[in-house]
Amino acid sequence: MGLEFAVLGPPRAWLDGRERALGRPQQQALLCALLLAPGELVPTQRLITALWGEDEEDWPKDPVGQIGTHAHRLRRALDRPGVLVAGPGGYRLAVAREAVDVFRYEDEAGRAAARLRDAPEEARELLARALGRWSGAALDGVPGPLAARARERLAASRHAAVMASYEAELSLGRHAEVLAALRELTAARPEDEEAHRLCLLALYRCGRRTEALALFEALRERLDRRLGLDPGGALTGLYERIRREGPGFAVPRPRQLPPDIPDLVGRGAQVREAERLLRSGGGRGDGPVVVVLSGPFGAGASTLAVHLAHRVRDAFPDGQLYARGDAPGAVREVMAGFLRALGERPPEGTGKGELGARYRAALAGRRVLVLLDGVPEPGPLLPGGAGCAALVTEAEAGTAAGTAADGVGETGTAAGAGTVRLPVGPLDPEDAYELLARIAGPDRIRRESAAARELAELCGRLPARLRSAATRLAARPQWSVADLVGRLSD
Repeated sequence: MGLEFAVLGPPRAWLDGRERALGRPQQQALLCALLLAPGELVPTQRLITALWGEDEEDWPKDPVGQIGTHAHRLRRALDRPGVLVAGPGGYRLAVAREAVDVFRYEDEAGRAAARLRDAPEEARELLARALGRWSGAALDGVPGPLAARARERLAASRHAAVMASYEAELSLGRHAEVLAALRELTAARPEDEEAHRLCLLALYRCGRRTEALALFEALRERLDRRLGLDPGGALTGLYERIRREGPGFAVPRPRQLPPDIPDLVGRGAQVREAERLLRSGGGRGDGPVVVVLSGPFGAGASTLAVHLAHRVRDAFPDGQLYARGDAPGAVREVMAGFLRALGERPPEGTGKGELGARYRAALAGRRVLVLLDGVPEPGPLLPGGAGCAALVTEAEAGTAAGTAADGVGETGTAAGAGTVRLPVGPLDPEDAYELLARIAGPDRIRRESAAARELAELCGRLPARLRSAATRLAARPQWSVADLVGRLSD
């Protein structure tokens, strides 16, 4: 186990799991100055100013001797020869960064910040681990200017991590669970705009519109009275959106996805790439991510799209919308249906242009996934801003590329921005064989593997045809695979 140190609270040290007494506050101050630069030679002059400041009048009579005495006592306290080393003009604590809790905390908090938008569940776990390392104020009880500066910096970092943890909770739809904590936080920090933004959002999503508006107005009055400032754009934009809604509004979170298919085979490369894109923060720049799956009829683009939508739905906690190309109704009717699912009630006879504007406004600030399966005119149904994403399927490669790009332009985003096309073609031979085995039975397919591979090629290795053929075999146990091959060949 070796030596381990904690500074996210009162300074503590353990040797092979047993805690060591660190002595007087000045000794602890020297230790912390070295721990904040592990493995580095810290000049004696810097250690003096870390403990007593820049003004020489505040120094002891022999500051260099005092540093040497503290170092000697620390060596005895740590009881590990060669750890605290005197070098040319300074001292070095020969420990790894991972042995000090503050660096483990900063690593976890940094990784969480990078994953917050595309993987909020992972970010939430990392932040819980990072914040769990704290046991009080950083360097609690340690004297000296360096400790004071480190305390201030780490307190700000801790607050940012707490804010990020609430952001992750809200991204995962847990607004009711964190509302009480956010109310306490805004009371404790009455001018903290980020805390108020998160609290407004939680109140809004819990249907407590009046309280959300009152919270904003109280903050605006405080900022104006004390600082002569208005709240920032992000908070004001959220307030304006809440204000436009009717009383008693509770934000619906539609769940319109059809059931996922249990036996998807293959498509590993497409699944990984599409999932990466859809989880990439909901947009590039100011627009949404649009993933277009295109391929020949029977290639399984629709099945793959539904499977993908289920895989990433945790990244879109505000809902998933779904429209199918063969469903009755024009784009206007589909858009009106989407608006109703999002809690809007557009008046009868509302024009397509106004419906589009209402649709984009309803999606603003939300994280919603839109799945458009073979819709002839997908453009007007695509989300218009970052935070949302869309999955679009096309029956034939190249037939709707212009439509999708033009449609993105219609929604007010640069044509083609954030749009990525992924081809969906025939399955690989082994995947086609595996699909036949799963449906018709592995023993049966294995006994006639050559005929099964011939059957896969007769089906063009297209999933829809393979399923149809395998289902016929499963329904007719008296047939051999070769029988079906012969019938299809004829």
